[in-house]
Amino acid sequence: MGKIALLGLLLLLAGFVLIFAGTSFDSAKIKSAGGLFIGPIPVFGFASDRKMLYALFAIGILLFVISYFISRNF
Repeated sequence: MGKIALLGLLLLLAGFVLIFAGTSFDSAKIKSAGGLFIGPIPVFGFASDRKMLYALFAIGILLFVISYFISRNF
């Protein structure tokens, strides 16, 4: 298995663990956010809270930069 495939699998597993851990806590206030990527470019996002939207944009830009540097090495 390639290094990138293994990294993707580990990130997917970490996402499932974080979602499961987040749902196990009893919280009255649930916040959500989501975004759309076309290729490596973040297009738009939506969120129930302004801070979540800013965090989503920051994560989108970070993922774009990471994908740019990964693609330069191949």
